[in-house]
Amino acid sequence: MTAGQSDYSRSSDGRLRMKHSPVLGINIPIAVWIDGVMAGAFAKGHVYERYLTPGRHDVYASRPGTLYDSWYGTLDVRPGETYSFVVKCTLNRVILQPTSWVD
Repeated sequence: MTAGQSDYSRSSDGRLRMKHSPVLGINIPIAVWIDGVMAGAFAKGHVYERYLTPGRHDVYASRPGTLYDSWYGTLDVRPGETYSFVVKCTLNRVILQPTSWVD
């Protein structure tokens, strides 16, 4: 399964949203892979958003070209639910911190 993107809300799908931490550098893009397929990238000042079909999805987030420090997780997507994260990075690791909202 791959994630689909849409400009409108689909109540039968869930939504994945990510944004950079306010303290994360401006020149650190984040690549997103969903179910083994490159699903896009985003940089500071932008919100990453994808609609996902209900069910289990594998999500990777990494700095491009450095998969060794990637964040990996599995989302059990439910219809109408939004899964929001703030992206943080250390020298050796990408971290997705769950949050209740994303601007």
